Amino acid sequence: MQKIICLLIISLFSTYSFGFEILALGTSNTNCRAGGYAFTNKLNEMLSANGIQVNVINAGVDGDKPVFMVHRLEQGLKNYPEIKVVLFEPGRNEQNKRFNMEYTEKILSQLQEMKMPTIYSSSGMAQSRDEAIITAKKYGAYYYGPWLRDVPKDRVHYTFDAVKSETGHMSAPGCELWAKNMLPLVLQVIKEHNIR
Repeated sequence: MQKIICLLIISLFSTYSFGFEILALGTSNTNCRAGGYAFTNKLNEMLSANGIQVNVINAGVDGDKPVFMVHRLEQGLKNYPEIKVVLFEPGRNEQNKRFNMEYTEKILSQLQEMKMPTIYSSSGMAQSRDEAIITAKKYGAYYYGPWLRDVPKDRVHYTFDAVKSETGHMSAPGCELWAKNMLPLVLQVIKEHNIR
């Protein structure tokens, strides 16, 4: 009987085992405010389907700004010691471009110092695509593009729920499409850094 209980406990732990973690740090976009955790859940699901045992941690917070993400990054890295990749989406909540970029660059610099592979998803409000490419290169990050890249601006993929935005937040299908679009870059980073 004792042997059976031990086997059950071992199988329970192996069911929830993973090799490493990915921290998705960002705003309501990363959190997929209008669609649950659809972005991080879908990414986790697709990586598992590719034979990669990973835990994608949703560290997206509605209304967050890069100035507050600095502390959240430190806490996330402390609380989840198996983080091997960071997905960073600073968002457009900070309307002061200079302030937005000051803390965005602070986060990217900190990750570079740690030699943490980072995928940077920019916001068109803070930077043009060309500026974001330069920023990513400066800090050794992989550039995904704007977080809404290649997601159709329609009522299937967006909620049209925000006053200052022409589309509002992404719906669950929009967030899932973002995850599908990002998957090849995540797989590339994992392969290039031999992450297990």
